[in-house]
Amino acid sequence: MTVPRPVPTTVCHFTHIDHLATIVEHGLLSDTDAQGGGHLTVEAGNPSIKEQRRRRPVVVEPYGIVADYAPFYFRSRSPMMYAIRHGNVPTFTGDCHDLIYLITTIEILHQHGLPMVFTDRNAALAHSKHSTAIDDLDDLVDWAVMYLDYWRNTEEDPDRKERRMAECLVHQRVPWDAIDGIAVYDDARRDTVESVLANLEVTAPPIHVTPKAYF
Repeated sequence: MTVPRPVPTTVCHFTHIDHLATIVEHGLLSDTDAQGGGHLTVEAGNPSIKEQRRRRPVVVEPYGIVADYAPFYFRSRSPMMYAIRHGNVPTFTGDCHDLIYLITTIEILHQHGLPMVFTDRNAALAHSKHSTAIDDLDDLVDWAVMYLDYWRNTEEDPDRKERRMAECLVHQRVPWDAIDGIAVYDDARRDTVESVLANLEVTAPPIHVTPKAYF
């Protein structure tokens, strides 16, 4: 069954709550820029996959490599979040509930004039398709898979997990004012986020307590 793309089209990026202050100050940076500036203090990415992303070229403008882009998923409860929850990311030893989602939409990113590249699956994969056209999202992303709570591969659908990891890649940096919301696991994390933003004297976007976005 074909499922239409939701408009506005929400996308989310998860990061450790300890990175929030740096993101407010410097924006959400690509892995290349975050690593180069020493801004990444808690690594939640799988090292082997991140190494693939440092070698994988982006075949449409503005080109470069996948690591030159800040990645967003089209849905929470991604395979990467699942891997972290089950201890399969060796560099992350903390509580996965300390990860927060930064939320925005394709439309907001476009209004900010940010260069975006869309993929039909995990951008680290050589056979992922790339596009810069927002209209291509209608067919590029498998929206039916995005609405599944369980996306493991099956005999009938052997690459469903890859497609669940379709991405919106934003070149280099997403400024803080392009973030439209934050999702957290519980009230305690919401209070922490509110405290960080108050200390920085910035207006907080809506903060959603959404335990169902986690495993």
